[in-house]
Amino acid sequence: MIGDKEAECLSKNTTWINLQILNLESNEIREIGAEYLSKNTTWFSLQRLNLRWNEIGDKGAECVSKNTTWIYLQTLDLSGNKIGDKGAECLSKNTTWITLKILNLKSDKNGDKGAGYLSKNTTWFNLQTLDLEENMIGEEGAGYLSKNTTWINLQTLGLGGSMIGEEGAECLSKNTTWINLAAWGSNANYHT
Repeated sequence: MIGDKEAECLSKNTTWINLQILNLESNEIREIGAEYLSKNTTWFSLQRLNLRWNEIGDKGAECVSKNTTWIYLQTLDLSGNKIGDKGAECLSKNTTWITLKILNLKSDKNGDKGAGYLSKNTTWFNLQTLDLEENMIGEEGAGYLSKNTTWINLQTLGLGGSMIGEEGAECLSKNTTWINLAAWGSNANYHT
């Protein structure tokens, strides 16, 4: 039951310079705990950060997005954290995570606006998996996503449980940048 106070203690660590994986899934970390974690400047080698099923919300996502130390981050799992459109906007503006391969925002609160913000990201050239399943993304959001030309390595796009409809699916199918896309919808399998 790691909460904000414990996250603060962890964030003050200055010896784990080789830390590659930090899994804090299913705890009680909220916005302030996410802020503490994001301010750590020692974890240069961090590749995988799992904050799934906490309660960091939009403000916590904003804090995480401001981190400039995690230059080797490859997997960021923020699913089930009540992150909405504002949080997606903040995450999309991060320019440090150029090695990011997997972004999991499953079971959050992103809508069409959130999808629009994410689609404007121009840093994640290496992104291979974007999981937006069980959000509130509709046809408009699918249209926004389809316009992204940065994610040239995208292989999996999770939109299961969304409301993209026929028009949204048609928009997505017209994207010519995602030549590596192997799976999309609710049958997208991947490992974080």
